Amino acid sequence: MNDVFYPGPFAFRMGLGRGKPGDFFQRRPEDETLIAERKQILATNLERHCVLLSDAEPLLEEFNEQLQAWDVTQTPQTGLELGQSIAPDYLLLKPNQNGMPILLGGCVCFPSSWAFEEKVGRPLDWIHAIVPTLNETLGEKARSFLIKLQPGQAWLRTNWGLTATPNLNQHPALKLPKLTSETDPASAWFRIERQALIAQPKTGGILFGIRLETCPLPKLKTNPDARASLLKALQTLPKEITQYKNLTSAKTNLIDFLN
Repeated sequence: MNDVFYPGPFAFRMGLGRGKPGDFFQRRPEDETLIAERKQILATNLERHCVLLSDAEPLLEEFNEQLQAWDVTQTPQTGLELGQSIAPDYLLLKPNQNGMPILLGGCVCFPSSWAFEEKVGRPLDWIHAIVPTLNETLGEKARSFLIKLQPGQAWLRTNWGLTATPNLNQHPALKLPKLTSETDPASAWFRIERQALIAQPKTGGILFGIRLETCPLPKLKTNPDARASLLKALQTLPKEITQYKNLTSAKTNLIDFLN
């Protein structure tokens, strides 16, 4: 996997590592701005961003218990209330009788060009079908990994992208501009999702948290490690993944800009 660094307060490498669940969900100074935007998004398009099937209720109850144990919240909250009070997006999954995790709900205010509400109730392999080669190369391994998560720890990973606008909410229904060959790379934004996978021991559920950060591409370019790593990632990105990330027509200009 390509390494990508982010020139922010929490530099990282792409990959999978361990962390503390409470640390991921702890309130940070920058969260107030994110929470204010979450409230606005949920007030205007609730049905797109917060969906909970009835089967998700026990998982939500356990999520509330986990947040209280981590000293993130003090009292139980509804799924919507959590979406309005914590900065990370959250998804709740549970394996079915065949061991395939099913997305039962959550609150996703800052999707990266995908429609969360269309995925609820779907199995993980259906959700991942849109990602080129993922099911073929990682499908069974990912399923096995998720159902064997151990309580008390978080598995952390990152996912990156580039966008034409700074909007945190990139839901496809908004029809935001895409990066094209006509886009000035100096106006592009680097987008990073910090993800956490956490076991729910009482229910057998899986908690998936996503923290979003964005950075103007010119700012990233000033960090030598970040620039070199993103440049390498773009240069070695397979054709099908380049298309999936909506970078096909903009890729050459982005590479030239970073060079």
